[in-house]
Amino acid sequence: MTLRTFLRRNIKTILILIFLSLIVYTILNNSTEHFTVDIENDIDIEEKKTSFENLMKDFKTIFPDGNRNAGGPQFFKHIVDMNLSKRNFELYNSFYCGVSGSPVDPERGNVSDYVIVKDINDNDIYGKYYRCCSPCLCDIMKYAKVDKFDITLDGETHVYDVLTISDPCCKSGAIPQEVSSFKCDGVKTQNGIHSRSGRLIFALLYDTKPATEVERENIKDVIGNCRERMNTPPDKLRSGMGNIFVDLSLLCEDTIENFTDDNTSLKNIYGEKLKKCKTGEDPGSWDNEGYCSERGGGVHQICMDVTPERSDFSSQTGQGPWSEGRVGNNHCMCLGAWALYKAKGKGDDNELQCESIPDYSLSPQYIGKWNTWNGNELNDQIKEGIDSMVEQCYHKKKNNYLKDKYNIIREEYGNWGSVI
Repeated sequence: MTLRTFLRRNIKTILILIFLSLIVYTILNNSTEHFTVDIENDIDIEEKKTSFENLMKDFKTIFPDGNRNAGGPQFFKHIVDMNLSKRNFELYNSFYCGVSGSPVDPERGNVSDYVIVKDINDNDIYGKYYRCCSPCLCDIMKYAKVDKFDITLDGETHVYDVLTISDPCCKSGAIPQEVSSFKCDGVKTQNGIHSRSGRLIFALLYDTKPATEVERENIKDVIGNCRERMNTPPDKLRSGMGNIFVDLSLLCEDTIENFTDDNTSLKNIYGEKLKKCKTGEDPGSWDNEGYCSERGGGVHQICMDVTPERSDFSSQTGQGPWSEGRVGNNHCMCLGAWALYKAKGKGDDNELQCESIPDYSLSPQYIGKWNTWNGNELNDQIKEGIDSMVEQCYHKKKNNYLKDKYNIIREEYGNWGSVI
C-alpha cells in the first residue's frame, strides 16, 4: 500500500486524531496547576507528625529570638530553602499560620478552611488556607492579595498561588514592636520570598480556582462569621495577633494613616476633603461609603464619569464589555487600567471626577501599580496615565498641592517633562 493510498483511506481518522491532539494541547497549555496532595486524606497522621516535628526542630533557626509573631514569611522562606520534594513542600507549608506565625500541629484536626481572596488583578480566588484561628481567615480575605510564585521541585517548574502583602521593610522603622523576625536590607525583606510582582509571600494557598457563586455559597458561614471583623476599621480591631498582621500588611500601602470610620480625614489630589465617587445603585468598585478609597490597600482610585463614548474602557483594558452597563454613572477605575486606557490613546481627556480621587494615588508607594494591568501593560503607561490625570485635574483647578505631588512622582520615576 502506498502512502497516498493509506492517507486516502484513513483521512477521517487522521483528521480526528489531529483535532483531539489540538484539544489536549490547548487544555494542557492553558490549565492552572492543581495540588496533587490531599493533605487531609492522602497523608497519614504519622507522616504528618514526623514532618511537623522536623520543621519545629528548626524553629530557633527560623526565629533566633524565639519571637514568631507574624512570621509567615520566615516560615515560607525556610521551607523554600529546604529543597524539598513537591509533596513535602506542600505538606510543610500546612504546618504554620501565615498570619500569626503560629505552628499548626496536624494532630489538632480541623486546621483549614476555604476562603475567597482577591488577586493582584482584582479577581476572586477560592482556595484552602491552613490557620490557627478564625480571625486569620477574615484578615487574609480583607488585607492579603493572591499572586503567583514559581519554584523548581523534583526537577520541574511549578506555579503556585500564594498569599502576599506589600513588603513592610519599605518602612522598616515603623514595623510593629511586637514583630522582630524581619531582616530588612534597604526596603526589602531578606529572610522572605517575593512573588512575581514583588510582593512578600506569607503563606501558600491550596487547591485554588476562580471563585464563582457556587464557591461563595460553600463558604457562606466563613463570610458570615467574618462580616463584623471585616467591616471594622483596623484601628478599632481588638484581637491580638491578627491586629499585628493587619498593621504589618497596611504599613506600606500608604493608607493606614488615613483610615477612619467615615473617610472624613481622607484627602483628594487637591489636598481637600475627598468627595464620594458613587452614583447610582450598581457596584462601581467604591468602598462601603461610596469613596474610591480602597481602604485596606487596593488600587481602584480613579473616579471616572462613564459616558456612552467612554463605555468601552473595560474592553479596551482586557476585562470584557461590562463597563457598558456603567453608562450614566461614575466608576472607581483601577490605576493600572486607567494608565493602560490612556497609553492606548483612548478617552476624550475629560473623564475624571478629580475631587473624588484620593491623594495617595499620586505617591511613590503606588507608582508600580500604575504600570500593571492583567499582563496587558504598555511601555511608559505610568507616565501616560499620570500625565493625563494631572493635566485634566490641574486644568480644572490650578492647585499647588497637586503640582507638588506630581513633581515628586516625576523626580522619583525619572524626572520626565511636566505637562503643567
